[in-house]
Order: sequence, then C-alpha cells, then structure tokens
Amino acid sequence: MTPEPIVEKVEKLLRSHGLQYAFSESPRDACFNVVAKGGGVSLIMRALEDLSEARRSQVEELCAISDWVAATPLIVAERMGDEELDDDAVYLRDGVYAVSPGALERSLEGDPPLVEVSTVGCFVYINGELVRRRREELGLSVGELARLAGVSRMTIYSYERGRRRTTPSIAYRLEYVLGVPIVIPMNPLAPRPSERYSAPAAKVLVKGLPRKGLLRMVFRLLRRLKLMIMAFFNAPFEVMARYGDFKMAVNVVHGRDYDDTRIRATREFAEVMDLNHLVVGPEGYECPHDVQSICVGELRNMRDPRELADLFT
Repeated sequence: MTPEPIVEKVEKLLRSHGLQYAFSESPRDACFNVVAKGGGVSLIMRALEDLSEARRSQVEELCAISDWVAATPLIVAERMGDEELDDDAVYLRDGVYAVSPGALERSLEGDPPLVEVSTVGCFVYINGELVRRRREELGLSVGELARLAGVSRMTIYSYERGRRRTTPSIAYRLEYVLGVPIVIPMNPLAPRPSERYSAPAAKVLVKGLPRKGLLRMVFRLLRRLKLMIMAFFNAPFEVMARYGDFKMAVNVVHGRDYDDTRIRATREFAEVMDLNHLVVGPEGYECPHDVQSICVGELRNMRDPRELADLFT
C-alpha cells in the first residue's frame, strides 16, 4: 500500500534526521499513522492533508497512547480547509499541537516556530525574567517600559511575575524597546507539561466495547489479572496493558475478517516504542506474523500477570 503524500513527506524528514520511525497502513480514521524515536525525541503522529479532518475522538486516543508510552502527540498537516498552515506557527487542535511539514523540519533542525495559533487567536510566550533583567540593565522603571511598549504597568508586572503568554505585536514592541529577543520558541517535539493535553479516562475508552464476544472476554481476562488496561477504537491495536514496568500493545483477533495489516502495524509501532506486542486469538488461531501470540484459552488459564510477562523473556 502506497502511503499518502503527506506521510511520505514526514517519512523523508524523519529519515534525513536519523530518527527511527515506522508508518502504518492505517485507515483514514486512525488516530496515528507515524511513530518516531531518537535523539531524545519520542513522537506519535497523525499525518493528514487537512487538519480540519482530525476528529476529537482520534485526538483523544492519540493523547492517551502518547501518555501511555511517554511520547509527544503531534499532528502534521498541509492545510486547514483552504488555508495552508504557516511554517512559523504551531496550531492547537483539541489540546495537541499541529504543524506543517515545514514547521516539523524547522523543529527537527533546532529552529522551532514562535507563534501558537488557537481558536481564540495568535499568541507567543515570552521570558518574563529576561524582560525584568533587561529593563533593569537599561535603567528603565516599569512605568517607563510600559509607556514605550504601549501597554499598562500591570501588564509589565504580570510578565515579570510569571505570565508568559501575550500577543505577537506586544512581544515585538517589547523586543524593539529592550533590544533583545524575549520570545520563547514553541517546540512541538519537546515533552510538555500534562496540562497541555489531557488523555481521556480509561472508562471513556472502554465504553464502546461490545457486551459480548472475544474482545469483551479478553478485556475481562486482562482485568482479572490486575493489569492496567485501556481499549482503543482508532488504533491498529485494540488494547494497551501494563503491570509495573511491563507494557504491551495487544491485538485481539475478534473476527474472521480481522485485517492482518493491523498486526504488522502494531508490531512496527511496538518496535519503535520499545513495547511488548501480544496477539490474542480464538482457539486454534495461528498468527501470520513473527509476533508472540496465545489463544484465549491460554489467557483464561493465567492467574498472575507475571505469567504474561514471562512470555517475553
């Protein structure tokens, strides 16, 4: 299957910058289709042509998976509707950063964008401590700096006391007066504080499970083993589970028409993210790929989560 042009662009950038990566032959509604790791960067990405096509449910699962494996979620898109994304901006989409391929390239080269674009406007983040130090070096009072920059004294006080977000026009006026750059680059590749995005609670992701069938049974058996578990509906795998430091992505072959490319995509995802990968199938199932697999009967007979972990030792 030939990847989409946007995925090929992302793949080329990752390869040229020496990152380990994998792209998934995922359907258009998948929450991610590219993963990458290397040089202190760990990314789970959804690459698509039009940012407006990214649904909230996809972004929620992208966040949840990223949180699970300590990676940064990122959307890469060419445009928003008819408007191309700016290479000098990051776009906030349901709490996750989205960037153009050009902005991704800049970030990989250590020159990330400066502007954050959200539904409420365009903003930059400034170094308030640097504002205070430079103001004092120039012998300016708070009132004098406020007058020269065209803002109130309270605004200057708020920047110097920790408020970082402001408009580009105010930041540029301050830089002109102070004579130093004060804007903090918006690195979309860097791990961010948890308040930047919030993964949905596990119970939200469990809600859509069928009441009967193999998928529900596997979920119940994993829960009986006291594993922390989360179900997914827009990923190549159905479940992620962990017990202490042991983490795994699980494909549950719950139908005769189960798409084997999901298993291959999960295997590549697990290899890049350094996770264990398990396939659980019905009785007599033979996994077509070189992946650890068990039938549901074997899982039913387990009584301790360490028995699962022992499969990978």
